[in-house]
Amino acid sequence: MKTDKALQNTFIPIVFLVLSLFSVNLFSQNPLVMDQFTADPTVRVFDGKLYMYPSHDVPCKDGQGFIGFCMPDYHVFSSENLTEWEDHGVILSHNTVPWVEPASFRMWAPDCVFKNGKYYYYFPANSVEKINGKGRRIGVAVSDKPYGPFAPEANFIEGIWGIDPNVFTDKDGKSYIYWAEERVIYGALLKENMVELASVPVPMKINGIGRRKFIEGPFMFERKGIYYMTFPYIPETTEQIVYATSDNPLGPFKYQNVIMKEWENKCYTNHQSIVAYKNQWYLFYHHNELSPDFDKNRSIKADSLFFDKNGLIKEIIPSKRGIGVSNAEKTIQIDRYSRVSKKGVSTEFNNSNQTFDGWNVSFNETNSWLQYNKVEFSNNKTKTLNLKVKSPKGGSFEVRLNAIDGPLVAIVNLEDVDGWKTTSIKTKKIKSGIYNLFIVSKSKEPFAIDWLQFEQ
Repeated sequence: MKTDKALQNTFIPIVFLVLSLFSVNLFSQNPLVMDQFTADPTVRVFDGKLYMYPSHDVPCKDGQGFIGFCMPDYHVFSSENLTEWEDHGVILSHNTVPWVEPASFRMWAPDCVFKNGKYYYYFPANSVEKINGKGRRIGVAVSDKPYGPFAPEANFIEGIWGIDPNVFTDKDGKSYIYWAEERVIYGALLKENMVELASVPVPMKINGIGRRKFIEGPFMFERKGIYYMTFPYIPETTEQIVYATSDNPLGPFKYQNVIMKEWENKCYTNHQSIVAYKNQWYLFYHHNELSPDFDKNRSIKADSLFFDKNGLIKEIIPSKRGIGVSNAEKTIQIDRYSRVSKKGVSTEFNNSNQTFDGWNVSFNETNSWLQYNKVEFSNNKTKTLNLKVKSPKGGSFEVRLNAIDGPLVAIVNLEDVDGWKTTSIKTKKIKSGIYNLFIVSKSKEPFAIDWLQFEQ
């Protein structure tokens, strides 16, 4: 049996690594999408697969958009494992829908549902036609597949003014549409054709909500006979996600509690959807983590959601780690950690001019540590640890499983190297299974890690 001492190695440089092992598009951590800005996610399950329908933020140029928000089109993403998200590309644009004002950059939060053998995509936009200065309308595009191509209807839904459409189909087959207009959430019954209203819109009565400066983004779901109306709500300065419940899809609703509090760094908006997938509930939302100095360019995040025994939603604390299981043989961005020690660990952007490059994590105290949950080793043949590090004065750390003092995987002694270096060392064998990784610093000298990855 090898001793800990036998594992102590200096790094062996790797001149070339197989590029496919380190695809930046395979992200199991928050944010979920790392090559563009995404916001307002509605996530649905179709045929056992997750489909994510966000709005798309882009930096505004002079005169574009609305108060700093510019959203020209819609993408759709899909995943079967909560970890790898495939971008199916643009499905609608502000200059391809007949009734939408061209180049308006105001394609707000969308939704998509399946009924009668078709996928119905609901989206708000500025219409060419304005009445009394009002032009925010909601349209529908239809497809045979959840990722498109979607064909937009020639006109918007008559009778609706507003943004943030959400469609809910009850167990009896009736479908309802909800939206926000002038700080009020409205609802109405849809006809069977899913593109016309079957009832007059009515404001959703929410008892006990208290003071509100703004309200938008309704998302309805049902669980065990309870209807949950969730929405972003501003009591003071920034949005928190809250919810109310009812025994009827059109209310009245009783305000319950906060799902996610306001952001401390004052990202002004948040927007949510809630979905059950493989026996677990999830909250999808957004934040400006990839654009910390500008809260109009946002990115989708997700965390697990839980109910108490009475059916009330437990408050969610946003995490870096997010959801999904990381494949040990693909790039693990440990800066998206689950927990860290109180001192000695910090993160920063790899490139402040291109934040899509992600972050790295620095250790600067002996025994400082980082925990990264849910890493899956699929066989018993793992024997190498590859990683990208920066260690101008050397240093050392341990890699362990499931605890700070858990089974030892490797002891890493760092060379004195200026700048980033891709390196590899041998590890102990790791049995197949899902583990929590721990990185534990064993030196006073500061060092940083960009990513790590295991291979056979």
